Amino acid sequence: MKLDLEGRTHLVGGASRGLGRAVTAELVAGGARVLALSRTRETLDALREELGDAVLPLAADIAAPDAVATVQRAVADAGGRLDGVVINGGGPPAGRALALSDEQWLGAYELLIGGPLRLLRALVPTLKADDGGSVVFITSSSVRQPIPGLDTSNVLRPGVAALAKVLARELGPEIRVNSVGPGRFDTDRGRSLDTARSQREGISVEEARAAVEATIPLGRYGDPAELGRLVAFLLSDAGSYVSGAAVQVDGGSVTAVP
Repeated sequence: MKLDLEGRTHLVGGASRGLGRAVTAELVAGGARVLALSRTRETLDALREELGDAVLPLAADIAAPDAVATVQRAVADAGGRLDGVVINGGGPPAGRALALSDEQWLGAYELLIGGPLRLLRALVPTLKADDGGSVVFITSSSVRQPIPGLDTSNVLRPGVAALAKVLARELGPEIRVNSVGPGRFDTDRGRSLDTARSQREGISVEEARAAVEATIPLGRYGDPAELGRLVAFLLSDAGSYVSGAAVQVDGGSVTAVP
């Protein structure tokens, strides 16, 4: 299926690495421009050098209160309107609920909910212009099934999925809103979780990865490009009747029903 992304402009959070980078690459390959949002300008410049001038680097921390003004200026410089927004950021801190500090909980909230809310308040008017737009939240399989040792994600990401449902009702029909829940992917984040488990359990990183792969019916970690293709579909007109959906992309690892 060929997605009609020519001439469109999207904002992608966490664009310089991992799943955000895969989404950016897919959108650029389809002919779109991408306002690539990440905290570090150097990694964004490297991304632009690799993918080309369709990448518009935007250095800001989505969790910071001043990020909205920075993003608004960048959108204005890019023409003043967006066709889609991908809400994505780095993973919140690992740890068990009662062992995490108030500061860690607050930081996780700002990263996953507070910052995205501020950003969307500012960007919804640009998405409603002309033909409307699409918002995709990248969440986690923890939306459906808690992940041991990742309690900030287990508690807050289901709220993000609920936020996507609420916004799908509030912003339709002009704007479609969906969420995508990735399982374990071969990214820096996935590898860091394997390293943490190996240290915690006194096993090798390879053994830690094999233990996770044994729980995935497809028997492997996902390739970030596999998620990138799905997000590009949801942003495009090919997904024009999909809104309010929470799509799992986890190789079958979540066993919760429904």
